[in-house]
Amino acid sequence: MKKLLSLTVFCIIFLASSLVAQSNLTWTIKDKLEKGAIKTTTVFNSNFSGFLNKQEAIAFCQKLKTNPEVASCEILTNSGANCDMKLTMKQPHNKQYYIGFAQKLNVANIEVNGQKKTTTQMMQDIRNKSK
Repeated sequence: MKKLLSLTVFCIIFLASSLVAQSNLTWTIKDKLEKGAIKTTTVFNSNFSGFLNKQEAIAFCQKLKTNPEVASCEILTNSGANCDMKLTMKQPHNKQYYIGFAQKLNVANIEVNGQKKTTTQMMQDIRNKSK
């Protein structure tokens, strides 16, 4: 009986947490990035979309601030579903780092220079290039 009760509680917690977690976030980098510019850029004028409300966007920004590589994260505008942020990193990183960073934040899509791809597609593109 204890095992059944434990399993039931675990399933309820799992389902509740997956309902709250974001899975449809899109990170749009608003600045035009030339080839290779990602390796020298530390400030990203960004838009994150896919939030359910303003509080969720604020919580997401707070989560960004806890990352040791993030120097600052400022919310410029917050309409609820969309949030413009100025994200400043402590040092520049490569494309793979930012894709992994987005995946850790449960960002599903990244849009750069008008091209929108999933994080998985972007990682696959990098792997195919290096072959």
